Amino acid sequence: MKSPTMFFPVSGLLVLWLATAAAVPAQTTVSTFSADAGMAASGDYLSRLIQHGFTEGQSQAVSDCLAEARSQNLPTAALTLRLEEGLAKNIDPVRLVASLQARLSTLVQARAMAQPAHYALEPGSPGDDLLVAVALALESGVAADNLAEVLRRGNGQATLRIASIVEAGESLQLAGIDSETTRNLMNDCMDRDLRRMEVLRAVRYAIQQHRDGVGGADIRRSLWSGQVAIEGAGGWHGGGANDRLNAGGDGPHGPGYGGGRAHRSSAQP
Repeated sequence: MKSPTMFFPVSGLLVLWLATAAAVPAQTTVSTFSADAGMAASGDYLSRLIQHGFTEGQSQAVSDCLAEARSQNLPTAALTLRLEEGLAKNIDPVRLVASLQARLSTLVQARAMAQPAHYALEPGSPGDDLLVAVALALESGVAADNLAEVLRRGNGQATLRIASIVEAGESLQLAGIDSETTRNLMNDCMDRDLRRMEVLRAVRYAIQQHRDGVGGADIRRSLWSGQVAIEGAGGWHGGGANDRLNAGGDGPHGPGYGGGRAHRSSAQP
């Protein structure tokens, strides 16, 4: 974007995609840590962690975390990508292990929230994207009740669309928009059956209005009054990934995850 005021946090799933493109040390490649929990238990895998300063106990904790995710059919990529990013940025092993364990906990919570709403959560299905989106939103401070409401209303349908609305709620939360307005905007997107790009346009507009000092009720009023082109074709460009990934500091997704805000992921897992 040309104007800093137009930046806003990009989606949680985009952050995970960007993490795979980040440069990592020669001895730590994406393939090294993207393997399944079987590799996590191998001596070679553990020795690589030890090369990064992990004790045997810390290395085993990482292995146990990945194995537990696999045993519960949770998307392990959400853990391995965090591990890769943390290693690339030389995050202290104690903090990185704690961060992985916290991520596992939110994934478990996300599944517990999604299952009653009848989503298909088989490994490799769109349900993986939904679980990751919910887990990251929880980490970012989105109210669990708000997320549960969206999941319940989705009723197991249009999984990827529901995931995009969850991501929208996370971006609104991270921009400092209050929980009630975030909830209302998420439900507005559902009521209007918005497509992903339409959701993104709505989020961008709401965040810009918030930064301009407009209150939640007025944001919604102008957003849905026909004054803003949200629905229909047309390009949309969000703020750069650097909003989340490169600002340093700590954030809700773990130590080192600063960002263009005090946000999700930025310097590390």
